[in-house]
Amino acid sequence: MHLLIVEDEPGIALVIEGVAIDAGFEITGIAGNMSEALALGSAADIAIIDVRLGDGITGPSIARALFSEFGLGVVYFTVNPGLIENQEGRAVVAKPASPERIVDALSMAAKNARARTHRVASGHTFH
Repeated sequence: MHLLIVEDEPGIALVIEGVAIDAGFEITGIAGNMSEALALGSAADIAIIDVRLGDGITGPSIARALFSEFGLGVVYFTVNPGLIENQEGRAVVAKPASPERIVDALSMAAKNARARTHRVASGHTFH
């Protein structure tokens, strides 16, 4: 499963990267803003997204764009989960988080992404 990390703090991004690699994820890239995330999104299956980046509370907008453009599963990663008005069924990991909590959330997003891919590939639709 290919993971996109959307985090503007390099130290945190590298910690997430290490945890994810140890759990068997392949990292497609690290993005610090919307344009970088969209440029890398096509190569990913899921994304872990900081809610508040250097340009403000843009994480939810990035999540919506990555989902609508590429169908990515999303995990929000934030100090303040209350900033996410509509979580849209996505996992939220509060900072600071244990490696186990990060892996659990990524694994859940990966499972949901595989299920979505299977439904599309098999022609099933749900209303």
